[in-house]
Amino acid sequence: MSERFWVNAIGFQLVWWLSILYGNDAVIVVSFILCLHLIFHSDPALETCIVFSLAALGFVVDSVLTLYGVFEFDNSSFPPLWLLLLWMGFVATLRHSLAFFNNRLLLSALVGAIGGSSTYIAAAKLGAVSLGFSMVSSFLILAAIWLLLFPFLMYFSHRLGARYVRSNA
Repeated sequence: MSERFWVNAIGFQLVWWLSILYGNDAVIVVSFILCLHLIFHSDPALETCIVFSLAALGFVVDSVLTLYGVFEFDNSSFPPLWLLLLWMGFVATLRHSLAFFNNRLLLSALVGAIGGSSTYIAAAKLGAVSLGFSMVSSFLILAAIWLLLFPFLMYFSHRLGARYVRSNA
């Protein structure tokens, strides 16, 4: 059920808005939503593997950006827990509501550059994160990263899924 387009897309929107608006105060609710996604997935073990591994990668990218001053989180040199959960929610969309972008390298690069960077700008405007550089500089840095990151995440989410399914068949 959690793989259905609208269920998956709405679930991620809930995760995004709760995380951005309430931060760590929403961790329990967001964790519950993520658990529901995994429980109601047709292959929870595979989905858990993909979500945890690729969310960790995304969180490392954001941690490096925080270390280099692109992001600032409430006097902390490390991103908050809600951001890791947000990454998990995002990765949970890659093979489901965002599956359209699989095998569309140029489109996923363009959407990643514009859409990925725009979500951080929106989060900054809503007060979830502060940007260490100007809005334009931050957008350009994030666009360059997401130009590569989104196609990479799409490729590996589908590749991991195919490899695991094939090796267990």
